[in-house]
Amino acid sequence: MKKKILIVTERRADYSKFRPVIKKIQESKKLDYYLIVTGSHLLKEHGKTINEIKKDGFKIKSKFFMYRKNNNDSGAEMVLSLSRAIQKLTPIIEKLKPDIILSGFDIGANFAASMIGAHMNIPVAHIEGGEVTGTIDEPIRHSITKFSHLHFTTNKTAQSRLIKMGENPNFIFNVGNSSLDEIIKLQKISREKISQQFKLDPKKPYMVILQHTVTSEIDSVEQFIKETLNAVMESNMQAIIIHGNADAGGKRITKIIKNYNIKQFNSLSFETYINLLRHSSVLLGNSSSGIMEAPFLKIPSINIGTRQKGRLRQKSIIDVGYDKNQIKKAIDKSVNNKQFLNKIRLQHTPYGNGHTSEKIVKILEKINLKEIPIQKKLMY
Repeated sequence: MKKKILIVTERRADYSKFRPVIKKIQESKKLDYYLIVTGSHLLKEHGKTINEIKKDGFKIKSKFFMYRKNNNDSGAEMVLSLSRAIQKLTPIIEKLKPDIILSGFDIGANFAASMIGAHMNIPVAHIEGGEVTGTIDEPIRHSITKFSHLHFTTNKTAQSRLIKMGENPNFIFNVGNSSLDEIIKLQKISREKISQQFKLDPKKPYMVILQHTVTSEIDSVEQFIKETLNAVMESNMQAIIIHGNADAGGKRITKIIKNYNIKQFNSLSFETYINLLRHSSVLLGNSSSGIMEAPFLKIPSINIGTRQKGRLRQKSIIDVGYDKNQIKKAIDKSVNNKQFLNKIRLQHTPYGNGHTSEKIVKILEKINLKEIPIQKKLMY
């Protein structure tokens, strides 16, 4: 009898990492999955990305709304959304009775799923625990860790951090970052076709911009995004900006972006995004994509502010403050500094080799559910 793995996806960020894992589960003779869809996947203003999930051919077991329409874009609204996720998910999980809940990262719906699993004595497996970041994401991530029984880390530093947090080393598996799996397998689109699709001059460099809100700095998010956008405008470089996530302050950022004459999109499919990034000269903003995917593609990334503070750094990452002049200098370095660009070509990622999903699925296949200690104990 196949083990049933329950997965909840809230937004494009977690779906891009769950996607290769679900594909491998589909191929497995020992596993099956229940996919629950919620969050920004269901919202038009975020591209209604549930359609991408359907296009990928995955069966959706259930869906529910966790965000209110016309919400007030606040931290309080994030808490209310989390409470809705708990309320809606609990009866779904109670009915489906999965063998394992595969939780991920630092996303609210996954936080809800891990809490529910722990309370219902269902083993919870957490992807990407032990990372250090900024904003509210970090405490959410560590909280999911404490509700989880199995851990799939992306790097050795994160693995060591989980051990220091008192997690059982026997149930921590360093597997890498699953989003890199998709990059290896994606069909490459030529620069000419990408340029044509986004109406860019193929002979000139362009940048991709992806800047999210930082919830702990919510009172300043408007000023921070203006510093970024003013630097972009003064650089006179071609640019594509993708709107950020639905966290508190996100609507404020989107409102300001719309006042700038920069090509912009609510959302892009992972395939389109990666190929756009592949041919770009630099990724600008504060997305984890600048820490993981861009370095893997050997593309420079300019990391602005505190959102990714504490994560592993590679040579291709330039850290700057919320300052227009710093950002402009970093853009120039990314495009024109040949010594910097030559170093990037030689770098290797600490986030695995692009076979993470295979490792996760093999572990889920082999793990004996009866040997997983549901009653957790600190290991120190």
